Amino acid sequence: MGDTIKLLAMDLGASSGRVMLGLYDGNTLRMEEIHRFANTPVYIGGHLYWDVLKLFHEMKKGIQRAYRARGKLRSLSVDTWGVDYGFIDKRGMLLYSPHHYRDKRMGSHRQGLEVLLPPREQFSVTGIQPSLINTVYQLFADFQDNDSLLEVADTILMMPDLFHYLFSGIAAAESTIWSTSGLMDAVSGEVSTEVFSRLSIPVSLVPQQVQSGTVIGPILPVIQEELSVGPMEVIAGASHDTASAVASIPYSLKDNAAFISCGTWSIVGMETPEAVITEKSYEYGFTNEQCYGQSNRLLKNITGLWILQELQRNWAEAGKYVSQGQMVELAETINHAPAIIDPNDELFSTPGVMTQRIREYCERTGQQAPYTKAEIIRVILESLAESYRHTINEMEEITGKKINIIHMVGGGIQNELLCQLTANITGRKVVAGPVEASAIGNIIIQLAALGELEISEGKQVVERSFAFKTYQPSLMKVCEK
Repeated sequence: MGDTIKLLAMDLGASSGRVMLGLYDGNTLRMEEIHRFANTPVYIGGHLYWDVLKLFHEMKKGIQRAYRARGKLRSLSVDTWGVDYGFIDKRGMLLYSPHHYRDKRMGSHRQGLEVLLPPREQFSVTGIQPSLINTVYQLFADFQDNDSLLEVADTILMMPDLFHYLFSGIAAAESTIWSTSGLMDAVSGEVSTEVFSRLSIPVSLVPQQVQSGTVIGPILPVIQEELSVGPMEVIAGASHDTASAVASIPYSLKDNAAFISCGTWSIVGMETPEAVITEKSYEYGFTNEQCYGQSNRLLKNITGLWILQELQRNWAEAGKYVSQGQMVELAETINHAPAIIDPNDELFSTPGVMTQRIREYCERTGQQAPYTKAEIIRVILESLAESYRHTINEMEEITGKKINIIHMVGGGIQNELLCQLTANITGRKVVAGPVEASAIGNIIIQLAALGELEISEGKQVVERSFAFKTYQPSLMKVCEK
């Protein structure tokens, strides 16, 4: 067996980022967290931006720490959330910090865009549900608000592509992250010249498109010198974090499996050979994004643990902090919730006092309102599981496939009661793991890109290396794999 291969996964979320070191010995993979940092957006002139320079600084800090601790690093790859992007000017410099998807500038241009590209047509071409946060809405707003942008902008780079460019000096458009944009043709998998033409934005702004798992090039010598590190490759993996997470799932029967990426948001979906663009998928609010290997992710975004996290914040501010573990213990003291809420209701979409909002929802819908902490927590958890059941049943209807097993990944699976309730309420077996799915998928794809393993072998490596739990649809104790 050869030397241990060391690779870095830079996994950026909307509120925090981390640099994870993967150590692969040819049989198993071990993950170490090297550096964690906040991702705090900045308001300037009434607009919301990502602090890209700070994020890049933190990632470089992670490289330096990993190199000092472990020596030679083979490669790095960045995965992030979708839809956001930056501009590179004609000198090859970052034009300005990328806007945050929650910036307000898109609202005044929605009508103008939808005259040129109606919502149903957007879905037909791109497979993406129309939304103000989508890249297509943001980009249209940018060009409407800034007449001189065309004169100075040379290249559009989605967030992970931007960081890969800053590390390597090479611009590329990785397919999984671009598939979130509303600017790609869902059938061809290429950037849609029709969409760009309709919006009078030159498609030449998009750099060369590459598939996930492409070695872009070496890290810049100036960065090596700055950090006192050796050479390493920059790899465009599955640059969208959900695509990376899905790449880590060791399916037994993929055709009959759903996945839930469980965190602040829950992303419920399944892999399909191609985009599912039908009246039903549009009506039910499903979207289509690319996976590693160019298959499709049919999915829906559902409010996840956000309501529970907000409830925890409310109680902490009142001087009555309740940990996640204590929340689970409280919820287990009662057999089932007195009511079910819709987690996606607008009532729960913004920060606020969640106990009041849950009671208000129950009164509005004629249900018994929860009053004790245990009842309130149980309502949230059972409601999440019920929303998963509803979404998975819709996927069965849309695809005609029977879903027998659910793979849950991400930090939310540490809430074992939620996993068990998901099994009970959906009536399907749940396999939970891995927790660090995005970073693990990121590393596995890097190993495949470097020729160290096939992606199918990578899934076996994941199975050998990380903990999984199986939950049967009953009230029985979970069995550990």
